[in-house]
Amino acid sequence: MSGERRLTVLSKAILCSLGLIVFSFFIQFNFPVLLLALAALFMSAFIISKNLRSFADLKRVTGEYISCKITLLYLLAGLAMGIMLAVIYRWHLDLSLFPASLHLFVITAALIGCVEELVFRGFLQEYVRNINGPFSILFSTLSHTCYKCCLFLSPAITSDVNIGFLALWTFLAGILFGTARHLSRSLLPSLSAHALFDILVYAEFVMAPWWVW
Repeated sequence: MSGERRLTVLSKAILCSLGLIVFSFFIQFNFPVLLLALAALFMSAFIISKNLRSFADLKRVTGEYISCKITLLYLLAGLAMGIMLAVIYRWHLDLSLFPASLHLFVITAALIGCVEELVFRGFLQEYVRNINGPFSILFSTLSHTCYKCCLFLSPAITSDVNIGFLALWTFLAGILFGTARHLSRSLLPSLSAHALFDILVYAEFVMAPWWVW
Protein backbone atom coordinates (compact mmCIF):
# COMPACT_ATOMS: atom_id res chain seq x y z
CA MET A 1 0.00 0.00 0.00
CA SER A 2 1.39 3.39 -1.01
CA GLY A 3 1.92 6.20 1.48
CA GLU A 4 -0.90 8.22 -0.07
CA ARG A 5 -3.28 5.28 0.14
CA ARG A 6 -2.32 4.69 3.80
CA LEU A 7 -3.05 8.34 4.59
CA THR A 8 -6.46 8.11 2.89
CA VAL A 9 -7.37 4.93 4.80
CA LEU A 10 -6.23 6.40 8.12
CA SER A 11 -8.11 9.66 7.50
CA LYS A 12 -11.37 7.85 6.77
CA ALA A 13 -10.90 5.55 9.76
CA ILE A 14 -10.32 8.55 12.05
CA LEU A 15 -13.40 10.32 10.66
CA CYS A 16 -15.50 7.21 11.16
CA SER A 17 -14.25 6.87 14.75
CA LEU A 18 -14.84 10.55 15.53
CA GLY A 19 -18.38 10.26 14.19
CA LEU A 20 -19.13 7.37 16.53
CA ILE A 21 -17.54 9.19 19.48
CA VAL A 22 -19.52 12.39 18.83
CA PHE A 23 -22.67 10.29 18.50
CA SER A 24 -22.12 8.62 21.88
CA PHE A 25 -21.43 11.96 23.57
CA PHE A 26 -24.47 13.83 22.25
CA ILE A 27 -27.10 11.09 21.84
CA GLN A 28 -28.64 11.80 25.27
CA PHE A 29 -29.24 15.49 24.49
CA ASN A 30 -32.61 16.83 23.46
CA PHE A 31 -33.48 18.41 20.11
CA PRO A 32 -31.83 20.31 18.39
CA VAL A 33 -28.45 19.14 19.83
CA LEU A 34 -29.61 15.59 19.16
CA LEU A 35 -29.30 16.36 15.45
CA LEU A 36 -25.53 16.63 15.88
CA ALA A 37 -25.41 13.07 17.22
CA LEU A 38 -27.51 11.77 14.34
CA ALA A 39 -25.43 13.67 11.76
CA ALA A 40 -22.23 12.20 13.21
CA LEU A 41 -23.71 8.70 13.13
CA PHE A 42 -24.80 9.23 9.52
CA MET A 43 -21.25 10.27 8.58
CA SER A 44 -19.80 7.10 10.11
CA ALA A 45 -22.48 4.95 8.47
CA PHE A 46 -21.75 6.60 5.11
CA ILE A 47 -18.03 5.85 5.37
CA ILE A 48 -18.75 2.23 6.31
CA SER A 49 -21.31 1.79 3.52
CA LYS A 50 -18.92 3.21 0.91
CA ASN A 51 -16.54 0.37 1.76
CA LEU A 52 -19.15 -2.40 1.80
CA ARG A 53 -20.26 -2.61 -1.79
CA SER A 54 -19.97 -6.35 -2.38
CA PHE A 55 -20.11 -9.71 -0.67
CA ALA A 56 -16.32 -9.80 -0.70
CA ASP A 57 -16.23 -6.50 1.22
CA LEU A 58 -18.67 -7.88 3.78
CA LYS A 59 -16.61 -11.06 4.07
CA ARG A 60 -13.55 -8.97 4.94
CA VAL A 61 -15.53 -7.50 7.85
CA THR A 62 -16.73 -10.86 9.19
CA GLY A 63 -13.41 -12.55 8.47
CA GLU A 64 -11.69 -15.01 6.16
CA TYR A 65 -12.08 -18.47 7.63
CA ILE A 66 -8.85 -20.47 7.53
CA SER A 67 -10.52 -23.83 8.17
CA CYS A 68 -13.49 -25.14 10.12
CA LYS A 69 -11.29 -26.77 12.77
CA ILE A 70 -9.14 -23.70 13.38
CA THR A 71 -12.18 -21.43 13.41
CA LEU A 72 -13.85 -23.72 15.95
CA LEU A 73 -10.76 -23.62 18.18
CA TYR A 74 -10.67 -19.83 18.12
CA LEU A 75 -14.43 -19.72 18.73
CA LEU A 76 -14.05 -21.91 21.84
CA ALA A 77 -11.21 -19.67 22.98
CA GLY A 78 -13.46 -16.65 22.49
CA LEU A 79 -16.24 -18.19 24.57
CA ALA A 80 -13.77 -19.03 27.33
CA MET A 81 -12.44 -15.46 27.18
CA GLY A 82 -15.96 -14.03 27.50
CA ILE A 83 -16.71 -16.18 30.56
CA MET A 84 -13.38 -15.34 32.21
CA LEU A 85 -13.77 -11.58 31.69
CA ALA A 86 -17.39 -11.64 32.92
CA VAL A 87 -16.42 -13.52 36.09
CA ILE A 88 -13.61 -11.07 36.84
CA TYR A 89 -15.88 -8.09 36.15
CA ARG A 90 -18.66 -9.39 38.40
CA TRP A 91 -16.11 -10.16 41.13
CA HIS A 92 -14.85 -6.56 40.95
CA LEU A 93 -18.42 -5.30 41.37
CA ASP A 94 -18.93 -7.59 44.40
CA LEU A 95 -21.55 -9.64 42.57
CA SER A 96 -21.89 -13.40 42.54
CA LEU A 97 -19.46 -14.85 40.02
CA PHE A 98 -22.33 -16.14 37.88
CA PRO A 99 -25.82 -14.63 37.53
CA ALA A 100 -28.63 -16.13 39.58
CA SER A 101 -31.29 -15.24 37.02
CA LEU A 102 -31.65 -14.46 33.35
CA HIS A 103 -34.00 -11.81 31.92
CA LEU A 104 -34.99 -10.84 28.41
CA PHE A 105 -32.75 -7.76 28.39
CA VAL A 106 -29.76 -10.05 27.80
CA ILE A 107 -30.92 -10.42 24.19
CA THR A 108 -30.60 -6.66 23.69
CA ALA A 109 -27.29 -6.60 25.58
CA ALA A 110 -25.84 -9.36 23.40
CA LEU A 111 -27.03 -7.65 20.21
CA ILE A 112 -25.39 -4.37 21.29
CA GLY A 113 -22.12 -6.22 21.87
CA CYS A 114 -22.38 -7.89 18.45
CA VAL A 115 -22.97 -4.57 16.68
CA GLU A 116 -19.99 -3.00 18.47
CA GLU A 117 -17.80 -5.89 17.33
CA LEU A 118 -19.04 -5.57 13.75
CA VAL A 119 -18.18 -1.86 13.72
CA PHE A 120 -14.96 -1.68 15.74
CA ARG A 121 -13.29 -5.09 15.33
CA GLY A 122 -15.05 -5.92 12.09
CA PHE A 123 -14.94 -2.80 9.95
CA LEU A 124 -12.45 -0.43 11.61
CA GLN A 125 -9.79 -2.96 12.55
CA GLU A 126 -9.94 -4.72 9.21
CA TYR A 127 -9.97 -1.41 7.34
CA VAL A 128 -6.77 -0.24 9.09
CA ARG A 129 -5.10 -3.67 9.07
CA ASN A 130 -3.37 -3.07 5.72
CA ILE A 131 -1.47 -0.17 7.29
CA ASN A 132 -0.17 -2.34 10.13
CA GLY A 133 -1.63 -5.32 11.99
CA PRO A 134 -0.74 -4.40 15.60
CA PHE A 135 -1.63 -0.76 14.90
CA SER A 136 -5.09 -1.83 13.70
CA ILE A 137 -5.68 -3.61 17.03
CA LEU A 138 -4.63 -0.52 18.98
CA PHE A 139 -6.67 1.80 16.74
CA SER A 140 -9.91 -0.16 17.04
CA THR A 141 -9.39 -0.57 20.80
CA LEU A 142 -8.80 3.14 21.40
CA SER A 143 -11.81 4.02 19.21
CA HIS A 144 -14.07 1.65 21.11
CA THR A 145 -12.75 2.85 24.49
CA CYS A 146 -13.36 6.52 23.62
CA TYR A 147 -16.83 5.64 22.33
CA LYS A 148 -17.74 3.89 25.60
CA CYS A 149 -16.30 6.57 27.86
CA CYS A 150 -17.93 9.48 25.98
CA LEU A 151 -21.29 7.79 26.41
CA PHE A 152 -20.93 8.04 30.20
CA LEU A 153 -19.08 11.38 30.22
CA SER A 154 -21.91 13.20 28.47
CA PRO A 155 -23.18 16.14 30.58
CA ALA A 156 -26.71 15.27 29.45
CA ILE A 157 -26.83 12.43 31.98
CA THR A 158 -25.78 11.84 35.57
CA SER A 159 -23.89 8.61 36.07
CA ASP A 160 -21.88 7.22 38.97
CA VAL A 161 -19.79 5.00 36.71
CA ASN A 162 -16.06 4.95 37.48
CA ILE A 163 -14.75 6.28 34.17
CA GLY A 164 -11.16 5.30 34.94
CA PHE A 165 -12.15 1.70 35.56
CA LEU A 166 -14.45 1.69 32.52
CA ALA A 167 -11.67 3.01 30.28
CA LEU A 168 -9.09 0.53 31.59
CA TRP A 169 -11.46 -2.42 31.39
CA THR A 170 -12.71 -1.56 27.90
CA PHE A 171 -9.15 -1.04 26.68
CA LEU A 172 -7.82 -4.33 28.07
CA ALA A 173 -10.81 -6.31 26.80
CA GLY A 174 -10.47 -4.56 23.43
CA ILE A 175 -6.82 -5.58 23.12
CA LEU A 176 -7.80 -9.20 23.83
CA PHE A 177 -10.75 -9.13 21.43
CA GLY A 178 -8.71 -7.36 18.75
CA THR A 179 -5.85 -9.84 19.06
CA ALA A 180 -8.26 -12.76 18.76
CA ARG A 181 -9.78 -11.18 15.66
CA HIS A 182 -6.33 -10.52 14.16
CA LEU A 183 -4.91 -13.98 14.79
CA SER A 184 -8.02 -15.91 13.76
CA ARG A 185 -8.81 -13.68 10.74
CA SER A 186 -12.41 -14.13 11.84
CA LEU A 187 -14.83 -11.97 13.78
CA LEU A 188 -16.47 -14.97 15.45
CA PRO A 189 -14.10 -15.27 18.46
CA SER A 190 -14.35 -11.61 19.53
CA LEU A 191 -18.05 -11.41 18.70
CA SER A 192 -18.89 -14.51 20.74
CA ALA A 193 -16.68 -13.32 23.63
CA HIS A 194 -18.31 -9.88 23.72
CA ALA A 195 -21.85 -11.24 23.45
CA LEU A 196 -21.29 -13.85 26.17
CA PHE A 197 -19.66 -11.24 28.42
CA ASP A 198 -22.70 -8.96 28.07
CA ILE A 199 -25.10 -11.84 28.73
CA LEU A 200 -23.34 -12.84 31.95
CA VAL A 201 -22.88 -9.26 33.18
CA TYR A 202 -26.38 -7.99 32.39
CA ALA A 203 -28.30 -11.23 32.98
CA GLU A 204 -30.08 -9.89 36.07
CA PHE A 205 -31.17 -6.60 34.48
CA VAL A 206 -34.96 -6.66 34.33
CA MET A 207 -35.25 -3.39 32.38
CA ALA A 208 -32.96 -1.71 29.88
CA PRO A 209 -30.63 0.90 31.42
CA TRP A 210 -30.56 4.53 30.24
CA TRP A 211 -27.79 3.96 27.69
CA VAL A 212 -30.05 1.76 25.55
CA TRP A 213 -31.82 4.23 23.28
